[in-house]
Amino acid sequence: MDEAMLDAHVAHEMARLSGPGLSDSVSEEVESLFAWMGSAPLGEVVDTDAVVAAVVRVVRELPDAETAGASAEVTSALRMALAASPETVGDIVSEDDAVRWATTLASMDEARDQLLTQLTSSGAYSRLVAHVVYYGVKNYLLTENVLAKRIPGASSLVRLGQRSLTAAAPGLEKNVDRQLVAFVDASIADTVRESRRFIDGMLEGAEVEQAASQGWAAVSDRPVAGAADVLNERDAELLGDLAWQQWTSLRLTPLVERVVEAIVRSYLDQNADRPVSDVLADLGVDAEWVTGWLGPLLESTMTSAAVADYVEQRVRGRLSAFYAQYDG
Repeated sequence: MDEAMLDAHVAHEMARLSGPGLSDSVSEEVESLFAWMGSAPLGEVVDTDAVVAAVVRVVRELPDAETAGASAEVTSALRMALAASPETVGDIVSEDDAVRWATTLASMDEARDQLLTQLTSSGAYSRLVAHVVYYGVKNYLLTENVLAKRIPGASSLVRLGQRSLTAAAPGLEKNVDRQLVAFVDASIADTVRESRRFIDGMLEGAEVEQAASQGWAAVSDRPVAGAADVLNERDAELLGDLAWQQWTSLRLTPLVERVVEAIVRSYLDQNADRPVSDVLADLGVDAEWVTGWLGPLLESTMTSAAVADYVEQRVRGRLSAFYAQYDG
């Protein structure tokens, strides 16, 4: 083997992979790649079935069970990052964005109708409405002058609250309870229907815009770091573990596989005749973006002596196999 020629070849390759030569190499290769992708249709570059199978496999197998513990660490790190954040809610979400989200969601008539139907037809919602009506009316009856005027001496006790009034008229509260429960039971269906109409009215365009603006104004000055106080560290760990378990269970279902396959296949089929560079441009990726992102990353990596030594070993190993073929 010609060791001198091998050493010179290795040195040549390393010069292109380190220092100023690396930047030139990255720029040259990226520009050449994008020039080629400008004339290469996506459908000729990728096999749809292979890509679909690969994505489905990734969803099924990654991350695997061995990384389950990392979910708690990620959740904890996220909580710490939020706690150290100097931004306010208004810095993250503008008022225009908040209004746009609210009005867009409210304008989805079919989805809104289905959601309200499910909500207002549930037994839990009816019990909630009945509870609110019962205690609201009862509190009014036992504390306002409507009854106090009919009870001698009760007016002076109203200021002392419900207990004083009940003591002044023994049996009054029990009688109110009995009649009020009967009234609420008889009218709950009408009350629920009225609540549905009220909610519908609140979701009209002008009402939603006003509510969204008021809601944004109420929280815009609050620090994002406050989000870290909503859950303590233990709660965050429990939620991270729960999310991991739910995803582990969900990703193995046929439904997820069908959804993933439908999304990937539809995207690839719709863009099969377009040049790869155009498809990437839709995602904001072009040669300049890749060079600006990849160049500094590789340069900083190659400044490590350990990385440079490893790369040189790999280059020498591959070139040695070539030169060995011509060893006389």
